[in-house]
Amino acid sequence: MPAEVRPYLVPQANTVVWQPWLLLDGHEWRPLPHELEGWDPATDLHIARRVQIDAPRFFHETGVELENLALTASWTSSTTDMTDASPPVRFDSGGWAVVDTILVGERLSGVLTLRTTVSLVHPPAGRAIGVATVPGSVLADQVQRVVLENVSSMFPVSEIDFSRTRLSPTASWHLETSTDLVAPFYGTFRVLINSRDRELSAAVARGARDKRQQALLDELQAGVAGLLLELALYLREDLGDRDEWPPDSVGDILSRTLASSPLSTSTPPSAADLAEFRTQVSGAIRNLGRGRVFR
Repeated sequence: MPAEVRPYLVPQANTVVWQPWLLLDGHEWRPLPHELEGWDPATDLHIARRVQIDAPRFFHETGVELENLALTASWTSSTTDMTDASPPVRFDSGGWAVVDTILVGERLSGVLTLRTTVSLVHPPAGRAIGVATVPGSVLADQVQRVVLENVSSMFPVSEIDFSRTRLSPTASWHLETSTDLVAPFYGTFRVLINSRDRELSAAVARGARDKRQQALLDELQAGVAGLLLELALYLREDLGDRDEWPPDSVGDILSRTLASSPLSTSTPPSAADLAEFRTQVSGAIRNLGRGRVFR
């Protein structure tokens, strides 16, 4: 991570070459896209990538030899909060290592964050100043995010003309909700898209085709996720009345939304605190992998 300062020497950016992640599609390997259209949770993801280290440069820059390193991959799902990792792979004499792993589909949803790391497995023989010595120390890493579910796969979506309803005709979308905590979530929550917003309607119907459409979908996703989190906060006391709610009920989804957020102990704001609260919600939603990510 570029902004992280580690207490030991790390290599320059081009000393480690991260080849793209590949996805096994049938019998053919293809680049892993940033969004998997039509992803099925019943299907496991078989992915692989190759990484090469310039061993002489790496040693010169970090004081760590190739034989003391391993390549690992880990992944986290934004909505299930499940994390897993592949076994470490050692580098060959040419500086190459290949991580090849299968991600169990039923443990994944939302946004998948893949992190590949070059880590220390054996401490160097000497104890030179600035050289990593603790096994597990990460000397280089790379992160890629893959959207498994867009808004249209998270909720039923309908397109209507808002001017013919009670909704504001200049609003782009509306989320139908319910406070009946035992009701089925996917039967009561629905995203309504205003057909008068033709750009958003096209982006939702076809999926992102360009940067502007992706920005529209990111904005919609973040807005819906933020609304869910605020609703869960307002219903926090009611949600706490039961240890478990029926699977996929409104109470179940909102409880999991609340549990996955650092705002789980917050209370709905007063007028004086509203601006800060909305900023906190925005940050919490991005931490969950929803909406536009920093680049």
